Amino acid sequence: MKLKEIYRVKVFVVPDYVEKVRNGVLTVDQLQVGNYENVCWRSQPGIEHFVPTSGAVPTEGEAGEATEVESVRLEFSIKRDEALLRQVIEEGIYPNHPWDEPVIQVSEELEARTDK
Repeated sequence: MKLKEIYRVKVFVVPDYVEKVRNGVLTVDQLQVGNYENVCWRSQPGIEHFVPTSGAVPTEGEAGEATEVESVRLEFSIKRDEALLRQVIEEGIYPNHPWDEPVIQVSEELEARTDK
């Protein structure tokens, strides 16, 4: 067993855009874990709550109004390379996500891999 340094990326997206965002990420990185590629995790839809401010360009809701939409968490790991991380976000997620300010969370983690 070995521990590999990775970035864990989580992005929240409305269900209708999950595949578009996932496919956008896959144009940048194949999300490979060992002998598997296209490895990611998707949650069941939950409810995301927000209030757009006057500077927002919301896909859902109006400025100043509380809004709730179904949202899915798409999660995956990539090797810990900041240039790759920026490319995944700027080229894979941003142009394929419907929101003007997508919720993207990144953490530095270790991922266990077999020696194979």
